[in-house]
Amino acid sequence: MTKPFSRLLAGPLMPASVFVLSLIISLAAYAFLHPDKDGRIFFFPDNAGTRIGSERRGIPHRHDTAEGISVFLEELILGPETLALSYSLPRETVVRHVAVVGKTAIVDFNNELLNIDEKLPISFDQALENLRYNVVFNFPGIEELVFTIEGQQVHSPPYIGLDDAE
Repeated sequence: MTKPFSRLLAGPLMPASVFVLSLIISLAAYAFLHPDKDGRIFFFPDNAGTRIGSERRGIPHRHDTAEGISVFLEELILGPETLALSYSLPRETVVRHVAVVGKTAIVDFNNELLNIDEKLPISFDQALENLRYNVVFNFPGIEELVFTIEGQQVHSPPYIGLDDAE
């Protein structure tokens, strides 16, 4: 009885059994080794700049809120996957730093953020409002956002140091 069974196992069932065994090992490895992902909703303006559309994506999980916001903003800068939607920020925009103090997030960008009016179908203020909504929606612990460009707070008078005042 064992000889016909071993002939059957070595014959036509061998490739199928190897396939099933490798599938089980692959699924077990994925279940234990896959990186954690957070499901996030991204809001983008449409190509005409008249409506807002949304996309759901998984992004790498970060335990620190500031790091999570930074990764989220970098994904937002990459733009939408749907062709009917447009970018929220110019592609050359760089998130320089994110800090979270209590329920306030401070986000510093490079100067490319100033080119929104030239490169996107929405205005600078609409883009900042969309950005604010994206972060507050996806990070419920954040209630207020402060945007800076190269360290200068948006919509505030420029800082004049004591050396410049003379």
